[in-house]
Amino acid sequence: MDPRVRSHLDSFSGVLSTRAAVRLGLTANDLRAMVAAGELVRVAHGAYLDAALLVGATPEEDHRLRVTAIVLAKGGSVAASHHSAAVLHGLPVLREALGSIRVAHTRSRSNTRRRPTFTLHRCPGEDAFGSVGPVATVVPALAVIGTAVLVGVRSGLMAADAALRGELTTRDEMASWLVRWSRVPGVDRARHVVDLMSPLAESPAESLLRLALIALRLDFVEQHPLELEGWTARVDFYLPALGVVVEMDGMCKYEGSTGSLNLAAEKRREDQIRARGYGVARIEWADLFRPQRIHAKIRAAALTSRV
Repeated sequence: MDPRVRSHLDSFSGVLSTRAAVRLGLTANDLRAMVAAGELVRVAHGAYLDAALLVGATPEEDHRLRVTAIVLAKGGSVAASHHSAAVLHGLPVLREALGSIRVAHTRSRSNTRRRPTFTLHRCPGEDAFGSVGPVATVVPALAVIGTAVLVGVRSGLMAADAALRGELTTRDEMASWLVRWSRVPGVDRARHVVDLMSPLAESPAESLLRLALIALRLDFVEQHPLELEGWTARVDFYLPALGVVVEMDGMCKYEGSTGSLNLAAEKRREDQIRARGYGVARIEWADLFRPQRIHAKIRAAALTSRV
C-alpha cells in the first residue's frame, strides 16, 4: 500500500475520504486500483475503508466500521442514527437489523434520502448529538428509540435494557424524546419498549426472554433471590404462581476448560434449586423466537414443582 495512504488510515480510524485522497495526491484511478487490489473497500460514495479491518470482523464490528467510514468521510455533516448509533454505543441489536446503515443530517432538515449503501435521515434536533470517540452519533436515548421505531420491539428492548443497565440514559430522557417523536411513524413500538424496559436484564437473551414471558401472560419476578443450602442464588425469572424458575442458557459460556467448570457449577446450582422443590425451565436462544416452546418447557417444569 502507498505509504501516504497507510499513514492516513492509521491516523483516521482506517477511513479515507475522496477529499483526503485528493489532498494526498491520489487520483480516482489510484483509488480504483487500491480497491481492485483488495487494499481498500468502497463503503459509499466518497468513503473508503482499510480492507484489512474487515477481515474476520463480526457482523457488529463490520457494521460499526462501515458506519464509521461514512460518518468520518462526510466531515461532520452526518451522524450515526437508529440501530447504527446503537451499535456504536455498544448496545445490542438483533443481527438481522445490521443489513442497513442509518445516519442523520446534523444540521439540514432535508427529508429522508436512500443511498445505495445507507439511508440518510433528517436532523432530529441540534441537541440530539454526541460522539463515540471521533464518530458523531445520536445520543443513546435516541439510538434506542430509533432502533425500536425502525427495526422493531425486540432489538429496541435489547438496546434499551443495556442502555439503562449501563446508565447511558434514563427513563425520563427517553420519555422526553418520545414526546418530540410523537408523530414519527412507528413511535408506538418505541413507547412499548420504554414501558417494558428494565435495567435488571444481564444479557440480550434475558431481554428477549422477558418479552416472551410477557407475551405469554405469565406473572414473574426478575432476578429473584432463592435461599439454598447456606447461600443465596439469584435466578433470571421466578414464576410464583407455578413455582417455576426460568433460566436463560448463556451462549458459549460452557466452552473450553473454564466452561466445563462453569457447567459443573451450574448443574450443582440447579440440583439445589430442584431439591428445594422448584421446577426449572432452561431456555435456549432458539426458543426465544418460538414462544410455544418456552411455554411447553414451563408447563413441564410446573409438573415437577413442589412449592
